[in-house]
Amino acid sequence: MNNINPQASTRIDSINSLLKREISRIITTQVKDPRISNWISITYVETSKDLQKARVYISVMAEKEETQKTLKALRSATKFIKSNLHKDLSLKRIPNITFIVDDSLEKAETISKLIDSNKP
Repeated sequence: MNNINPQASTRIDSINSLLKREISRIITTQVKDPRISNWISITYVETSKDLQKARVYISVMAEKEETQKTLKALRSATKFIKSNLHKDLSLKRIPNITFIVDDSLEKAETISKLIDSNKP
């Protein structure tokens, strides 16, 4: 039997979507760190059921070095971002944010190249 509460799941999905949109807005309009690439996007957000933690997955269309600089800058700006979320959102609790590089596009490209190289 599946113990997942559909209402809780829908609420988490809504919070993930809200956090994704608002963090993107804060990064593009309020964070003024030159290390952050202009080619950044938040691919998705995973918030824990207890709303204590949120993993924010980012994709940067740049070389690995620039991606790492962007990640470091975002990690430095985490408190600033969280404080702005607290001001702007009517959530009782703002989760602790962890930025993570989403390398799924790179993995997909590698798999695609492997498949292409094995075609007759």
